[in-house]
Amino acid sequence: MKISFLEFSVENFKIFKEKVTFSMIARKSGHTFEESGENILKTSLIYGPNASGKTSLLEAVLALRNRIVYNISQDPLMEKNLEVLGCAYTPFLLTDQSSNQDKNPIFLEAIFSIDNKIFRYNFSFLDTKIITENLSEIISSKEEKYYFKRVRQEIKVYFDFKKSKDVFDTKTRDDALFLKAASEWNNSLAMKIVGGFKDINIIKGTNSGYRGYTMGFIQDTVNKNMILDYLKKADFCIDDIILDNGRVSFVHNRFDLNGKKNGTIKFGFENESIGTQKFFDILGPIFDTLANGRVLFIDEFDNSLHPFLTKLIIDLFEKNNSKNAQLVVTTHDTSLLSYKDLYREQFWFTEKNKFGSAKFFSLLEFKSIRNEMEFSKKYLEGRFGAVPFIDL
Repeated sequence: MKISFLEFSVENFKIFKEKVTFSMIARKSGHTFEESGENILKTSLIYGPNASGKTSLLEAVLALRNRIVYNISQDPLMEKNLEVLGCAYTPFLLTDQSSNQDKNPIFLEAIFSIDNKIFRYNFSFLDTKIITENLSEIISSKEEKYYFKRVRQEIKVYFDFKKSKDVFDTKTRDDALFLKAASEWNNSLAMKIVGGFKDINIIKGTNSGYRGYTMGFIQDTVNKNMILDYLKKADFCIDDIILDNGRVSFVHNRFDLNGKKNGTIKFGFENESIGTQKFFDILGPIFDTLANGRVLFIDEFDNSLHPFLTKLIIDLFEKNNSKNAQLVVTTHDTSLLSYKDLYREQFWFTEKNKFGSAKFFSLLEFKSIRNEMEFSKKYLEGRFGAVPFIDL
Protein backbone atom coordinates (compact mmCIF):
# COMPACT_ATOMS: atom_id res chain seq x y z
CA MET A 1 0.00 0.00 0.00
CA LYS A 2 1.64 3.24 -1.18
CA ILE A 3 2.17 5.86 1.49
CA SER A 4 3.17 9.49 1.00
CA PHE A 5 4.78 11.39 3.86
CA LEU A 6 3.36 14.87 4.59
CA GLU A 7 4.37 15.90 8.10
CA PHE A 8 6.10 14.58 11.19
CA SER A 9 6.13 15.98 14.74
CA VAL A 10 8.12 14.99 17.82
CA GLU A 11 8.22 16.20 21.40
CA ASN A 12 10.35 15.27 24.45
CA PHE A 13 12.54 12.88 22.46
CA LYS A 14 16.32 12.97 22.93
CA ILE A 15 17.42 16.50 21.98
CA PHE A 16 13.87 17.74 21.23
CA LYS A 17 12.26 19.15 24.38
CA GLU A 18 9.56 21.23 22.74
CA LYS A 19 7.36 20.01 19.90
CA VAL A 20 8.91 20.46 16.43
CA THR A 21 7.32 19.73 13.05
CA PHE A 22 8.88 18.79 9.72
CA SER A 23 6.73 19.18 6.59
CA MET A 24 6.86 17.96 3.00
CA ILE A 25 3.85 20.07 1.98
CA ALA A 26 4.79 22.89 -0.42
CA ARG A 27 3.52 25.14 -3.18
CA LYS A 28 3.00 23.46 -6.53
CA SER A 29 6.19 23.20 -8.57
CA GLY A 30 8.33 20.74 -10.49
CA HIS A 31 9.57 19.52 -7.10
CA THR A 32 6.14 18.33 -5.96
CA PHE A 33 3.47 15.81 -6.88
CA GLU A 34 -0.22 16.20 -6.19
CA GLU A 35 -1.97 13.71 -3.95
CA SER A 36 -5.11 13.98 -1.81
CA GLY A 37 -5.38 17.65 -2.71
CA GLU A 38 -1.90 18.51 -1.41
CA ASN A 39 1.35 19.34 -3.20
CA ILE A 40 3.99 17.08 -1.67
CA LEU A 41 7.76 17.41 -2.04
CA LYS A 42 9.81 14.66 -3.61
CA THR A 43 13.00 15.63 -1.75
CA SER A 44 13.99 17.54 1.38
CA LEU A 45 17.42 18.25 2.88
CA ILE A 46 18.17 18.89 6.56
CA TYR A 47 21.23 20.92 7.66
CA GLY A 48 22.71 21.86 11.01
CA PRO A 49 25.83 21.55 13.15
CA ASN A 50 26.88 18.30 14.77
CA ALA A 51 24.77 17.27 17.78
CA SER A 52 21.96 19.66 16.80
CA GLY A 53 19.18 17.12 16.20
CA LYS A 54 19.47 15.95 12.58
CA THR A 55 20.04 12.30 13.47
CA SER A 56 17.61 12.50 16.40
CA LEU A 57 14.82 13.56 14.03
CA LEU A 58 15.40 10.49 11.87
CA GLU A 59 15.60 8.34 15.00
CA ALA A 60 12.19 9.69 16.02
CA VAL A 61 10.76 8.69 12.61
CA LEU A 62 12.36 5.27 13.10
CA ALA A 63 10.80 4.94 16.58
CA LEU A 64 7.33 5.71 15.22
CA ARG A 65 7.77 3.44 12.20
CA ASN A 66 9.08 0.46 14.16
CA ARG A 67 6.45 0.63 16.90
CA ILE A 68 3.79 0.54 14.17
CA VAL A 69 5.42 -2.24 12.14
CA TYR A 70 6.67 -4.61 14.88
CA ASN A 71 4.63 -6.26 17.61
CA ILE A 72 7.29 -5.64 20.21
CA SER A 73 5.17 -6.43 23.26
CA GLN A 74 4.68 -10.09 22.35
CA ASP A 75 8.41 -10.82 22.68
CA PRO A 76 9.78 -11.79 26.12
CA LEU A 77 12.86 -9.71 25.33
CA MET A 78 10.70 -6.64 24.73
CA GLU A 79 12.88 -4.11 26.55
CA LYS A 80 15.96 -5.24 24.66
CA ASN A 81 14.02 -5.12 21.40
CA LEU A 82 12.78 -1.61 22.18
CA GLU A 83 16.38 -0.47 22.36
CA VAL A 84 17.50 -2.36 19.25
CA LEU A 85 14.57 -1.05 17.20
CA GLY A 86 15.04 2.52 18.44
CA CYS A 87 11.73 2.52 20.33
CA ALA A 88 13.01 2.81 23.91
CA TYR A 89 11.91 5.65 26.19
CA THR A 90 14.63 8.26 25.57
CA PRO A 91 13.25 11.64 26.68
CA PHE A 92 14.96 15.01 26.79
CA LEU A 93 17.24 14.75 29.84
CA LEU A 94 18.54 18.27 30.38
CA THR A 95 15.45 19.13 32.41
CA ASP A 96 15.37 17.42 35.79
CA GLN A 97 13.06 14.39 35.64
CA SER A 98 14.31 12.73 38.81
CA SER A 99 10.88 12.13 40.30
CA ASN A 100 8.13 10.11 38.64
CA GLN A 101 5.67 12.99 38.70
CA ASP A 102 8.13 15.06 36.67
CA LYS A 103 8.33 12.51 33.86
CA ASN A 104 6.73 13.45 30.56
CA PRO A 105 5.75 11.09 27.75
CA ILE A 106 7.43 11.11 24.36
CA PHE A 107 5.04 12.26 21.63
CA LEU A 108 5.29 11.17 17.97
CA GLU A 109 2.93 12.08 15.12
CA ALA A 110 2.78 11.51 11.38
CA ILE A 111 0.46 13.00 8.77
CA PHE A 112 0.39 10.87 5.64
CA SER A 113 -1.64 9.96 2.58
CA ILE A 114 -2.99 6.50 1.75
CA ASP A 115 -5.79 5.64 -0.71
CA ASN A 116 -6.07 9.33 -1.69
CA LYS A 117 -6.99 10.24 1.90
CA ILE A 118 -4.94 12.13 4.46
CA PHE A 119 -4.59 10.68 7.95
CA ARG A 120 -3.16 11.93 11.22
CA TYR A 121 -1.80 9.28 13.58
CA ASN A 122 -0.07 9.95 16.88
CA PHE A 123 0.81 8.28 20.14
CA SER A 124 2.70 9.07 23.32
CA PHE A 125 4.48 6.70 25.67
CA LEU A 126 6.07 6.80 29.10
CA ASP A 127 8.67 4.15 29.87
CA THR A 128 7.10 1.07 28.19
CA LYS A 129 3.44 2.13 28.54
CA ILE A 130 1.30 3.74 25.83
CA ILE A 131 -0.35 6.89 27.26
CA THR A 132 -2.35 8.23 24.32
CA GLU A 133 -3.05 7.06 20.75
CA ASN A 134 -5.24 8.65 18.08
CA LEU A 135 -6.11 8.08 14.42
CA SER A 136 -8.13 10.51 12.33
CA GLU A 137 -8.75 11.40 8.70
CA ILE A 138 -8.16 15.08 7.87
CA ILE A 139 -11.21 16.20 5.91
CA SER A 140 -10.34 19.91 5.82
CA SER A 141 -8.34 22.47 7.79
CA LYS A 142 -11.20 22.58 10.29
CA GLU A 143 -12.58 19.04 10.25
CA GLU A 144 -11.16 15.65 11.23
CA LYS A 145 -12.91 12.29 11.25
CA TYR A 146 -11.72 10.19 14.20
CA TYR A 147 -11.41 6.42 13.94
CA PHE A 148 -10.23 5.90 17.50
CA LYS A 149 -9.08 7.82 20.56
CA ARG A 150 -7.11 6.27 23.38
CA VAL A 151 -6.06 7.38 26.84
CA ARG A 152 -4.09 4.55 28.44
CA GLN A 153 -6.44 1.53 28.30
CA GLU A 154 -9.60 3.51 27.66
CA ILE A 155 -10.14 3.26 23.89
CA LYS A 156 -13.09 4.78 22.03
CA VAL A 157 -13.68 3.48 18.51
CA TYR A 158 -15.66 4.87 15.58
CA PHE A 159 -16.64 3.86 12.03
CA ASP A 160 -14.65 0.86 10.70
CA PHE A 161 -12.91 0.33 14.03
CA LYS A 162 -16.16 -0.52 15.80
CA LYS A 163 -15.65 -3.97 14.30
CA SER A 164 -12.41 -4.18 16.30
CA LYS A 165 -14.09 -3.80 19.71
CA ASP A 166 -12.90 -7.24 20.82
CA VAL A 167 -9.31 -6.15 20.12
CA PHE A 168 -9.29 -3.35 22.68
CA ASP A 169 -11.45 -5.34 25.11
CA THR A 170 -9.06 -8.28 25.35
CA LYS A 171 -6.13 -8.08 22.94
CA THR A 172 -4.44 -4.67 23.37
CA ARG A 173 -1.81 -4.61 26.09
CA ASP A 174 -0.84 -1.39 27.84
CA ASP A 175 2.58 -1.49 26.12
CA ALA A 176 1.18 -2.14 22.62
CA LEU A 177 -0.35 0.10 19.97
CA PHE A 178 -4.04 -0.44 19.26
CA LEU A 179 -3.37 0.27 15.57
CA LYS A 180 -0.97 -2.68 15.36
CA ALA A 181 -3.31 -4.97 17.30
CA ALA A 182 -6.26 -4.03 15.05
CA SER A 183 -4.18 -4.79 11.94
CA GLU A 184 -3.38 -8.25 13.27
CA TRP A 185 -7.10 -8.86 13.71
CA ASN A 186 -7.75 -7.90 10.08
CA ASN A 187 -9.09 -4.38 10.36
CA SER A 188 -8.68 -3.28 6.74
CA LEU A 189 -7.69 0.36 7.38
CA ALA A 190 -5.21 -0.60 10.11
CA MET A 191 -3.68 -3.19 7.78
CA LYS A 192 -3.27 -0.57 5.03
CA ILE A 193 -1.58 1.88 7.40
CA VAL A 194 0.79 -0.69 8.89
CA GLY A 195 1.60 -1.90 5.37
CA GLY A 196 2.27 1.69 4.29
CA PHE A 197 4.70 2.30 7.15
CA LYS A 198 6.63 -0.82 6.16
CA ASP A 199 7.49 1.12 2.98
CA ILE A 200 9.21 3.88 4.99
CA ASN A 201 12.91 3.05 5.36
CA ILE A 202 15.62 4.81 7.33
CA ILE A 203 19.35 4.44 6.59
CA LYS A 204 20.97 5.69 9.77
CA GLY A 205 24.65 6.42 10.43
CA THR A 206 27.81 5.76 8.48
CA ASN A 207 27.33 1.97 8.58
CA SER A 208 24.07 1.69 6.69
CA GLY A 209 23.48 -2.03 7.14
CA TYR A 210 21.88 -2.13 3.68
CA ARG A 211 24.72 -3.89 1.88
CA GLY A 212 22.93 -7.23 2.12
CA TYR A 213 19.81 -5.61 0.67
CA THR A 214 21.71 -4.33 -2.36
CA MET A 215 23.41 -7.71 -2.78
CA GLY A 216 20.00 -9.36 -2.90
CA PHE A 217 18.74 -6.65 -5.25
CA ILE A 218 21.43 -7.38 -7.87
CA GLN A 219 20.55 -11.08 -8.05
CA ASP A 220 18.10 -9.92 -10.71
CA THR A 221 20.04 -9.26 -13.93
CA VAL A 222 18.10 -6.10 -14.78
CA ASN A 223 18.76 -4.68 -11.33
CA LYS A 224 22.42 -5.65 -11.49
CA ASN A 225 22.89 -3.86 -14.81
CA MET A 226 21.18 -0.77 -13.42
CA ILE A 227 23.47 -0.68 -10.37
CA LEU A 228 26.51 -1.32 -12.58
CA ASP A 229 25.50 1.51 -14.90
CA TYR A 230 25.47 4.00 -12.01
CA LEU A 231 28.75 2.70 -10.61
CA LYS A 232 30.22 3.43 -14.05
CA LYS A 233 28.58 6.87 -14.14
CA ALA A 234 30.20 7.57 -10.78
CA ASP A 235 33.61 7.05 -12.40
CA PHE A 236 34.75 4.24 -10.09
CA CYS A 237 36.36 2.41 -13.05
CA ILE A 238 34.25 -0.68 -12.36
CA ASP A 239 33.56 -2.93 -15.36
CA ASP A 240 31.43 -5.64 -13.74
CA ILE A 241 29.95 -6.93 -10.48
CA ILE A 242 30.41 -10.53 -9.36
CA LEU A 243 28.25 -12.06 -6.63
CA ASP A 244 29.61 -15.39 -5.41
CA ASN A 245 28.57 -17.29 -2.26
CA GLY A 246 27.24 -14.18 -0.58
CA ARG A 247 30.29 -12.07 -1.36
CA VAL A 248 30.43 -9.20 -3.83
CA SER A 249 33.49 -8.32 -5.91
CA PHE A 250 34.14 -5.71 -8.57
CA VAL A 251 35.93 -6.28 -11.88
CA HIS A 252 38.41 -3.62 -13.05
CA ASN A 253 40.20 -3.41 -16.40
CA ARG A 254 43.97 -3.83 -16.54
CA PHE A 255 46.21 -2.01 -19.05
CA ASP A 256 49.64 -2.60 -20.51
CA LEU A 257 52.45 -0.03 -20.55
CA ASN A 258 51.02 1.47 -23.75
CA GLY A 259 47.64 2.09 -22.17
CA LYS A 260 45.88 -0.72 -24.04
CA LYS A 261 43.41 -2.96 -22.22
CA ASN A 262 45.17 -6.14 -21.14
CA GLY A 263 42.61 -8.27 -19.27
CA THR A 264 40.78 -7.67 -15.99
CA ILE A 265 41.36 -8.06 -12.28
CA LYS A 266 38.82 -8.79 -9.51
CA PHE A 267 38.84 -6.70 -6.32
CA GLY A 268 37.15 -7.85 -3.14
CA PHE A 269 34.60 -5.42 -1.71
CA GLU A 270 36.90 -4.60 1.22
CA ASN A 271 39.58 -3.40 -1.23
CA GLU A 272 37.34 -0.71 -2.69
CA SER A 273 37.26 2.84 -1.33
CA ILE A 274 34.84 3.73 1.47
CA GLY A 275 33.01 5.99 -0.99
CA THR A 276 32.55 3.11 -3.45
CA GLN A 277 31.25 0.88 -0.67
CA LYS A 278 28.83 3.56 0.58
CA PHE A 279 27.51 4.30 -2.92
CA PHE A 280 26.97 0.60 -3.62
CA ASP A 281 25.24 0.07 -0.27
CA ILE A 282 22.61 2.76 -0.80
CA LEU A 283 21.92 2.17 -4.51
CA GLY A 284 19.75 -0.87 -3.78
CA PRO A 285 17.41 0.97 -1.37
CA ILE A 286 17.38 4.02 -3.65
CA PHE A 287 16.29 2.12 -6.76
CA ASP A 288 13.82 0.01 -4.78
CA THR A 289 12.32 3.23 -3.35
CA LEU A 290 12.02 4.78 -6.81
CA ALA A 291 10.56 1.65 -8.40
CA ASN A 292 7.87 1.21 -5.74
CA GLY A 293 7.04 4.80 -4.80
CA ARG A 294 8.33 4.40 -1.25
CA VAL A 295 9.79 6.84 1.30
CA LEU A 296 13.50 6.84 2.16
CA PHE A 297 15.37 8.74 4.89
CA ILE A 298 19.19 8.80 4.76
CA ASP A 299 21.31 10.08 7.64
CA GLU A 300 24.79 11.49 6.96
CA PHE A 301 23.89 11.50 3.26
CA ASP A 302 27.15 13.04 2.05
CA ASN A 303 29.44 10.90 4.20
CA SER A 304 32.26 9.63 1.90
CA LEU A 305 30.39 10.77 -1.22
CA HIS A 306 31.59 13.45 -3.66
CA PRO A 307 29.14 16.36 -4.13
CA PHE A 308 28.58 15.24 -7.74
CA LEU A 309 27.27 11.90 -6.41
CA THR A 310 24.90 13.47 -3.89
CA LYS A 311 23.57 15.69 -6.68
CA LEU A 312 23.16 12.62 -8.91
CA ILE A 313 21.01 10.91 -6.26
CA ILE A 314 18.91 14.04 -5.68
CA ASP A 315 18.34 14.27 -9.44
CA LEU A 316 17.07 10.68 -9.53
CA PHE A 317 14.23 11.65 -7.19
CA GLU A 318 13.67 15.06 -8.76
CA LYS A 319 13.74 14.06 -12.45
CA ASN A 320 13.33 10.27 -12.78
CA ASN A 321 10.56 9.61 -10.30
CA SER A 322 7.39 8.41 -12.01
CA LYS A 323 6.07 6.63 -8.87
CA ASN A 324 6.33 9.75 -6.67
CA ALA A 325 8.85 8.32 -4.24
CA GLN A 326 10.23 10.60 -1.53
CA LEU A 327 13.76 11.20 -0.22
CA VAL A 328 14.69 13.03 3.00
CA VAL A 329 18.37 13.40 3.91
CA THR A 330 20.51 14.94 6.62
CA THR A 331 23.69 16.43 5.22
CA HIS A 332 26.58 18.88 5.59
CA ASP A 333 26.99 19.16 1.79
CA THR A 334 26.54 22.90 1.33
CA SER A 335 27.01 22.58 -2.44
CA LEU A 336 23.41 21.35 -2.64
CA LEU A 337 22.27 24.65 -1.10
CA SER A 338 23.59 26.32 -4.25
CA TYR A 339 21.93 23.82 -6.58
CA LYS A 340 19.71 26.09 -8.68
CA ASP A 341 17.19 23.34 -9.39
CA LEU A 342 16.10 23.20 -5.71
CA TYR A 343 13.72 25.61 -3.96
CA ARG A 344 13.97 27.07 -0.47
CA GLU A 345 11.02 25.03 0.89
CA GLN A 346 13.18 21.93 0.39
CA PHE A 347 15.79 23.06 2.94
CA TRP A 348 15.41 22.59 6.69
CA PHE A 349 17.71 23.41 9.61
CA THR A 350 18.31 22.26 13.18
CA GLU A 351 20.08 24.12 15.94
CA LYS A 352 20.33 24.00 19.74
CA ASN A 353 19.49 26.78 22.17
CA LYS A 354 21.57 27.54 25.27
CA PHE A 355 19.57 24.98 27.27
CA GLY A 356 20.56 22.15 24.91
CA SER A 357 17.12 21.81 23.31
CA ALA A 358 16.87 21.65 19.52
CA LYS A 359 14.61 23.68 17.29
CA PHE A 360 13.71 22.93 13.71
CA PHE A 361 12.88 25.42 10.97
CA SER A 362 12.60 25.84 7.20
CA LEU A 363 14.46 28.20 4.90
CA LEU A 364 10.97 29.25 3.81
CA GLU A 365 10.69 31.16 7.09
CA PHE A 366 13.23 33.71 5.80
CA LYS A 367 10.79 35.81 3.81
CA SER A 368 13.39 38.12 2.29
CA ILE A 369 15.35 35.25 0.73
CA ARG A 370 14.78 34.76 -3.00
CA ASN A 371 15.31 31.45 -4.81
CA GLU A 372 17.98 32.95 -7.03
CA MET A 373 20.18 33.88 -4.05
CA GLU A 374 23.20 31.73 -3.26
CA PHE A 375 21.91 29.87 -0.22
CA SER A 376 25.23 28.11 0.43
CA LYS A 377 27.14 31.36 0.93
CA LYS A 378 24.43 32.84 3.14
CA TYR A 379 24.29 29.68 5.24
CA LEU A 380 28.05 29.60 5.81
CA GLU A 381 27.90 33.28 6.76
CA GLY A 382 25.47 32.29 9.51
CA ARG A 383 22.52 34.18 7.99
CA PHE A 384 20.16 31.26 8.66
CA GLY A 385 21.65 30.09 11.95
CA ALA A 386 22.14 26.33 12.34
CA VAL A 387 25.96 26.59 12.26
CA PRO A 388 28.40 25.79 15.07
CA PHE A 389 29.91 28.63 17.10
CA ILE A 390 33.56 27.65 17.43
CA ASP A 391 35.57 29.36 20.17
CA LEU A 392 39.23 29.27 19.10
